[in-house]
Amino acid sequence: MKKMVLALTLMSVAAFAQEPAWTNLFSGSGIDGWHVVAGQWTVEEGVLVGKASPGETAWIINGAELADFSLEIEFMTPTPCSGGIQVRSHWLPKLPIPENTAPMNAPRTLYGYQADIDTRGLELTGNIIDANGRGVVVKTSPEAQSAVLPTDWNTMRIDCLQTVLEVTINGVTANRLHDEAFLKGFAGLEVVPLDAGPGEVRFRSVRVLDLGRTGTWRPLFDGTTLTGWKNWGTEQWTVQNGIVQGRSGPQASEGYLATEETWKDFRVRGQFMMLGEGNFGLFYRSSVALREDGFPVIQGIQGEVAPGFPSPTGWHYESYRRGWLVEPDMSALAAYAVRPGVWNEIEIRAIANHITSWVNGIRVTDFFDNNPQVFEGAFALQLHTGGTEGVDWKDLCVKE
Repeated sequence: MKKMVLALTLMSVAAFAQEPAWTNLFSGSGIDGWHVVAGQWTVEEGVLVGKASPGETAWIINGAELADFSLEIEFMTPTPCSGGIQVRSHWLPKLPIPENTAPMNAPRTLYGYQADIDTRGLELTGNIIDANGRGVVVKTSPEAQSAVLPTDWNTMRIDCLQTVLEVTINGVTANRLHDEAFLKGFAGLEVVPLDAGPGEVRFRSVRVLDLGRTGTWRPLFDGTTLTGWKNWGTEQWTVQNGIVQGRSGPQASEGYLATEETWKDFRVRGQFMMLGEGNFGLFYRSSVALREDGFPVIQGIQGEVAPGFPSPTGWHYESYRRGWLVEPDMSALAAYAVRPGVWNEIEIRAIANHITSWVNGIRVTDFFDNNPQVFEGAFALQLHTGGTEGVDWKDLCVKE
C-alpha cells in the first residue's frame, strides 16, 4: 500500500508539473554528462563498466543536480561484488581535513544517500546509507533480498519526493525512509574492490524523471521589477536579466531589500552569488526602521550568507540582540556546502520555534529556539558593510 501511495503521489506531481518526461542519463555510447573521479570507467557494448582496483573505490558522478525525482537503473555483477547508487550527493572534502592542508586542496569523497549494491550473499542490496556520515540509516527488506539476481541484470528504482526516499529492486520494495539531511544533489555510481582483487559492476538503462522541487512554492520576485519589495538604506538594488542585484551605494554602508508582505511560519529559498568579499544574508521574521541619520536598523533573524570555504552560510544570527542562535561549526560538513564563485542556494524553514536550514541541499541547522524574540516579519536581503562588489539573487520563493 505504501508503494502504491507514493506512486500515485509521484503521478499526481508529474501531472501538475506539465508531465515531465523520462530522460536517459547514459546514452550507451559514451559517458557524456558524467565525471570520473576515481577508478576505471569504460563503455562496452552499450554497458557502463566500473572497475575498482584493490585499495581504491571507483566513483563516477553525473552532472545533473536533482531534488525530487525517480531514478531507474539496471546493474549486474559478473562476480559477487559491492557497489552503490548515490543520490542527492556532494563531492566535498573528506573530513576531518589533514593538518596544514588547504580545504580546497584536501582529498574529497562523496556525501549523500547511497542505495547499496551487494551480491556477496550479505543481504545488503537496497540498504540506504548516509555515505561518510551516519552509515546505514534503513535496512533492506528480506523480500527485496530474495529478488536479487546475483549474476544477472537487476533493476533498481529510487524515488525521492521531498523528505521521502523509497528503493525498489526488481519491482519489490526494499525500504522507505523519511529524512531531511539532503534535499538535492548529484547522482553517482560506486564500485568497491574485493579483498582478493578488483571489483566490477556493470550498469545500463540509466534514466531519470526529474520533478524539480515539488510542493506549493510561490515566487517572491516577478523577474522584472522590485514590486512587493522596499529598499531600506542607500545601497542599490536593481533588476538585470531576471536577477536581483545588490551593490554598494555612495556610503558603502549597510542596506536591506525587504518584502512588504510578512510571514509567521514558512519555508523560503533562493539562489545567491557572492561577488568578492563582504557579508550578506537572508533575513526572516524581520522589520526595518531608519535612525535619524538614515541608517537602517533591522530586527529579525538572518540566515547567514558569507564567503569563505569553510563558511558560516546557513547558520542563524539575530542582529542587535542575541547574536548567533547556533554557533557555526567550521569543522562540520555543512560548513563546506557553499561553492565558491558560483550560484548557491539557501533554504530556511521556520515553524513556530523550530528552525531548519539547508545550503545547496545539505542540512546546516535543525534546532528549537527556546527564547524567541520575533514571531512574524518580512524577508530581507542584506548587503552589509564591506560588500562592495555586491551580491546577486534569483529564484526567490516561499512555501507557506
